[in-house]
Parts: sequence; structure tokens; C-alpha cells
Amino acid sequence: MKPLTFIEAKATDTRLMGVVGVVAKWMDSAGTTVVQVYHLDFEGFGIDGFHHIPSPSDETLEAVVQGVTGGLGGTFRPISQPELEFLILEAYHQDERCTEALVDFEWFEPTFERMRLTLSESEILALFRRLSPELSAPVHRINYFMMRWVGRDFSTFPLFLTPGALHQAEPLFGVEYTLIKNTVYPEKDGMYRAEALVDFETQYQLVVVSLKLSENGMIESVRIKERMSISSIEAAFNLSKPEFMTVSLINDAFFERKFTVSNPEMVKYIYDQGRLYIEFNRDNGHVAENPYYLNGDIYALYFFSKQGQLIVCSMKPEHLKEIDDMLTAEGAYAESLQFVCEIKTDEPVLYSFLQSGTENFFDFLSNGR
Repeated sequence: MKPLTFIEAKATDTRLMGVVGVVAKWMDSAGTTVVQVYHLDFEGFGIDGFHHIPSPSDETLEAVVQGVTGGLGGTFRPISQPELEFLILEAYHQDERCTEALVDFEWFEPTFERMRLTLSESEILALFRRLSPELSAPVHRINYFMMRWVGRDFSTFPLFLTPGALHQAEPLFGVEYTLIKNTVYPEKDGMYRAEALVDFETQYQLVVVSLKLSENGMIESVRIKERMSISSIEAAFNLSKPEFMTVSLINDAFFERKFTVSNPEMVKYIYDQGRLYIEFNRDNGHVAENPYYLNGDIYALYFFSKQGQLIVCSMKPEHLKEIDDMLTAEGAYAESLQFVCEIKTDEPVLYSFLQSGTENFFDFLSNGR
């Protein structure tokens, strides 16, 4: 197999989320166009998604791209071949065993083996800026920085820190962990306090950090003030948010199948009681919110139970109304669904139901959870 010839590529502007979706177009030695779709993870997983598709139809390509990148909440930006090679190799070096699990990767190996890291530091910084949102507000910058710091994504630090502060941001943990909540408190003279809740091994840690921002918004000082382990009960209290749900009965045996075909970008999880689909927001605006929540990028959850119930859940009531209006406009209530009720809870309930083993949602509620 001969190396492929590069035609063009594009990447999602989600580098500061720690993941990037890439679509690259090549030509093989026979003159056939080959399209590749990647999911690149820069927090330890490496190249954790790869599709190699010769001469794909528009429908096939769109379904694959949406399935791989639709949940990232980004917009595609054009990238050059050196930039493409940098992103692939930077992800690969996170876990050099990642290619072993990639189907069809052997078709790409001759091209992959010729790739080199040729970008200068200034070119890397320019690429990261192009693949990142504008960090105009202090809370936005601090939330992203804390996320990258917890994830040990050090190559992004020049986007946040002045040269004098780079040495202050020593590794927060020995391996990558996940920031699940961050709250920013403004103080005097450009000072801010961040309280980060981290999913840490079998427990949680609360890390309190003091930061000073310069006039141009860059972080010029960062200090760890305190860190403590907290219980899962305390963490749950920190993360508690109300849920808004509708429950309907499914009258059409093919409704779920049509739902999955229409929404290839949704992430699917299988539970004993049924199947959960997660719809993400179209962008990552939740990172600018204070407090920031990891699950703030979720637009809605759809659970199809084996008992024939459809539970639609969101943390924002306006999202639930938008979904209800969409189902009404598509005639779902007239043809496939029978609306039962609407429910609001003061704390997360859906995931508790999924972990309970109870098959019927109303039985779960009546048993006091």
C-alpha cells in the first residue's frame, strides 16, 4: 500500500475541550478519493475514533461525521496538511497503543509513518487559537484553564498563562482526571478564586486556587490554596440540580429505530431497563457559565424503556418545551406517542432510576427512590 496524497482537511474548534473531530480527504494511488474521520482525545486516550471510507456517498459521510463529531459542540475550521499531521501525532503520543484498536488503520499506516511534527511553537499557538473560542471574559478563561489543568493538557497553557506564570502551574495530579464543576469568585485587584470539584479515583477532591489576571485577561499568577478529599454525598450535594421531564407511552414499535436514524450524533448507552440517548448542545457555551458543570453541555436525555415508556429529561425547562414543540410539529404524539405527564424534581432522578434496577419509572418514583 502506497501513502495517500493529501487533498484537504478540517477540524472542529473544540481543542480546549480536550477533543477534536477531524475530517480529512485524500487520494490513493488508483485515483480514488478517500475520506477519513477522526476523534482525537488529548487527555490520555489518543486517536480513539477512526473511519477510513473510500468514495463515500454524501449520506454515508454525513452519518459518520455526525456520529463521531456531532456531540463535540464545535464548528469545522480548515487546516493544512502540517496542522493535520500535528493534531494526529499529538493525539497519538497520548497513548501510542491507541492505533491497535482502530479498524482499517492498516490502510493508513504508510501515510501515518511518514508524518512528522514540523510546526513551530508560534504556528502551534496560531492553530490552537483557530481551534478555540474567543476567551473574552475572565470566568470563561479560568473555567477552560482549570479544565485543561486537571486534564494535564499542558500544550494549551500558552493560551491562558503569561510566560512568568507557566512555571507556577505545576501538574495538579499525576494522571488525567475530570473537572466536573468549577465556581469562580472575583476578588480585589484582578484576583480570582476558583473552587474546582474533581472526579478523583474512587472519591472526589475540592481544589481551591488563587489566580491573578492581567489587564489583557491572561493569567499571570496561579497558586493552589487548598485541596481536600470530600465524600460522594458532599459531591452529590455540590452537583445537585433540578430535572424537568416528560413521560410518554410508545405506541409505535418502530419509533426508536426512526429516532436513532434521524439523530446519528446522539451518544447511546444500554441499561437493563432500556436505552439512553444523550443530545448535546450545538456549542460549548456552558463553559462560560458560573458555575461551570461538566454536564452543562447536555441538551436533553431520551430514555426508551423496555416497558414502552419514553422519558425526556433536561436540566432546562425551555429545552423540554422546544422538544415538546418539535415532537408535536412532527406528529409524534398523533402517530407514535401518548403523553402521560410532566415531572419536575429538585435533584437528579433519571440516573438514579437507571441504576436502581426498577423496570417501571412510576414504580421507582412510588417506592420513594
